[in-house]
Amino acid sequence: MDDSGKLNSNENSCIFGGLFFYSSEEYLNFINKYKSIINDLKCKYCNQNIEKCDKNCIEIKATTKLKQADRRRIFNLVKKQNNYGVFINNTKLYNRILEDKSSRGRYCDYAQKLIVKQIVLYSIKNKFINPSNDLTIRIKSDDAKTKSNGYYSLKNSIYEELVNGIINFDYSIIHKPILNGNLKVTLKMYNSKFHYGIQSADIMSNYLHREFEQYLTNNKDISATTNFIEVKLFLP
Repeated sequence: MDDSGKLNSNENSCIFGGLFFYSSEEYLNFINKYKSIINDLKCKYCNQNIEKCDKNCIEIKATTKLKQADRRRIFNLVKKQNNYGVFINNTKLYNRILEDKSSRGRYCDYAQKLIVKQIVLYSIKNKFINPSNDLTIRIKSDDAKTKSNGYYSLKNSIYEELVNGIINFDYSIIHKPILNGNLKVTLKMYNSKFHYGIQSADIMSNYLHREFEQYLTNNKDISATTNFIEVKLFLP
């Protein structure tokens, strides 16, 4: 998972996007393919003299100025995987959220929790996972800090939502549990420079951000350009 855009009043939108996998084998197979493409490209965009190369390679990100063919090569691989996106329209959020740092952090946690829930629901519906079996969810995220003015960490709130369900006493709303087996949730932060999975999530989240901005500013229909995304969530 990575983000693109910021949750504040100075920007129109904020995106959380990335890829999801159902096994370590599936994940590592993708990483090996992604790494192979990056290794093939990185020297083309490095300013070092090859004879004096210190192996401190540049990170190829969504903002790296790549030739269109090279960018397409990376994106086509990422696009073939299971992808997801959270599209947050900042202009529709309350000022009390946008103007308070801890509230922004809490809302970001909320958005990430909801997309994990939607991925699980999608996976159950399509019979990729059985809700009665034990499940481990491993979340790998960019090393941006998650801050909250709520009672639970992101990891714990995901567990609560999926296993125990949520009761909102203020609005008398009950969200029933989704999983019946044992659940383990891990959340680890990584420096994208050294993690190909986070780099691929950066590519996806940046793409979705550009598309969503086109929708918000120009009212462009982006259904065709985002129809490959398996799980989408629009907030608020």
